[in-house]
Amino acid sequence: MSGAVRIEVEADPTPLVLSLARVLRESAAVPELRDLLTGLTGTVALRSGLDAQAATLVFADCGVDVHHGVDAGVEAIPLVPFTEYALAETPDPLAEAVATLLDPPLPEWRDAASSFWAANQGSEGFPEGLRVVCSTEEQEVRFGEGSGAYEVHGPAEALSTVFSGRGDSFVFGLALGVTVVGSVAQLSAMCGAHWKVRFGG
Repeated sequence: MSGAVRIEVEADPTPLVLSLARVLRESAAVPELRDLLTGLTGTVALRSGLDAQAATLVFADCGVDVHHGVDAGVEAIPLVPFTEYALAETPDPLAEAVATLLDPPLPEWRDAASSFWAANQGSEGFPEGLRVVCSTEEQEVRFGEGSGAYEVHGPAEALSTVFSGRGDSFVFGLALGVTVVGSVAQLSAMCGAHWKVRFGG
């Protein structure tokens, strides 16, 4: 199938709706997951295991519409707390397909860092330069101006995770071994940049 996959959200989307749509766009970039997404028909509702947020995904016409709340007549499937959109066990084949779509492979850490930089470059408070150091590969990439650049260090998988908007906040990456060389203000700026990717990537 050629052209962009249709992934649409409501006019005033909630954070959960925005984040689900971002993950679905990631899956649409993977050929086998793209084929899965465009072949689905039906409705699945998901409910957060941590707060009152819920969202309904309606698959039709080779795409998906995502909106907040639970549609009438649909039983919401709980999302497993403290995971990146893992679904509680269900015998519903459509829900199982959705679970696969909500778990796309992580991008390569350099690609994730590049996309993170592109999404945030020029934003208020974001650095004019960024140095990313991968501890497991002993490699680094640089973006923008070197003077005053922020530094982010960590293992490859953790860098891929945090730069692609996974986890509730940039601080999630600290538990995975990511470190920011700089001030608390710089860490705060990276948290804001992470949310921009998570909810609008």
